[in-house]
Amino acid sequence: MKRISVIGPESSGKTTLTKYLSKTLKCNYSEEYARTYLDKKETYDVHDLIKIAKEQNRIITNKTKKSHEYFIADTSCLVIELWSRIKFNHVDFDLKYLSLNEDFDYYLLCKPDIPWEEDRLRENPNDRDDIFQVYETTLKKRNLNYKIVEGSLLERLLKALDFIKNSH
Repeated sequence: MKRISVIGPESSGKTTLTKYLSKTLKCNYSEEYARTYLDKKETYDVHDLIKIAKEQNRIITNKTKKSHEYFIADTSCLVIELWSRIKFNHVDFDLKYLSLNEDFDYYLLCKPDIPWEEDRLRENPNDRDDIFQVYETTLKKRNLNYKIVEGSLLERLLKALDFIKNSH
């Protein structure tokens, strides 16, 4: 089974791409648990992020057991690690461990070249390009197999499918 993680800054099209890819590839996907967790809270701190990461990891593990050829994660512990570093300038040891030990074959890095869509949980409308650079630098440093997807939804979908089908 090929495991795919869709990552990137806030409001960069991760969830939309995940849903379209899962329909196209006819596979399971996991949603972003942080939205469920944080929807019930007014504020959060660095300690909440490890709770989110552990549950996200559990959801991904359980959903991959029910998958066949492909599985897509709408976010991963890498996203939570980078958010912790960006927002709190601190990464919990357990969170770093979960992030470093994820097992994805492909990362699709969504470029924030689409309009910002505000919602209660989004915090960074003005520095998405800087955050994107943090993602790309981390992917390169860890030598992870990734592709930047940008442009319209169709362009993103076609780039992602080409990468998944033709990358080894």
